[in-house]
Amino acid sequence: MPQQLATLRANWPEGETRLTQLGLTWTGPLTPSVFSRTYLTRISYQSPQHLPVTQVLSPSLDELAGGREIPHMYSQKKGKLCLFTPKFHEWTGQMRLSHSILPWAELWLCYFEDWLATGEWQGGGTDHPTPRTISTYSAPFLRSLR
Repeated sequence: MPQQLATLRANWPEGETRLTQLGLTWTGPLTPSVFSRTYLTRISYQSPQHLPVTQVLSPSLDELAGGREIPHMYSQKKGKLCLFTPKFHEWTGQMRLSHSILPWAELWLCYFEDWLATGEWQGGGTDHPTPRTISTYSAPFLRSLR
């Protein structure tokens, strides 16, 4: 966790990084392109045994979407972005949040803005979990989505 903290502070200094008994959080602005709005985003990470959770705090993605269901989100209500597929082990605890999750979140936001304009998700990915397939995800990860 101290290495995660150090690389976040070094590579994303405009955000606020905190390490507590509950884990690590980074909260800061992400701007996917020079033409984009800025999104206040939070990454929460409990430990290498858990998967990080990425949320857009503002502006409200739901309001921007105008009532449409947003593709590739783990939780519409909580604004939790789907940046990787846990069952494919696309992210591991050995990876640095600053080199994976934050750039992936910026890329997701770029695809989100394109989706707002076109109505088509160009970001790829697999089908999003449904109640029938969600059991393939790890229990700690599912608890973190609540």
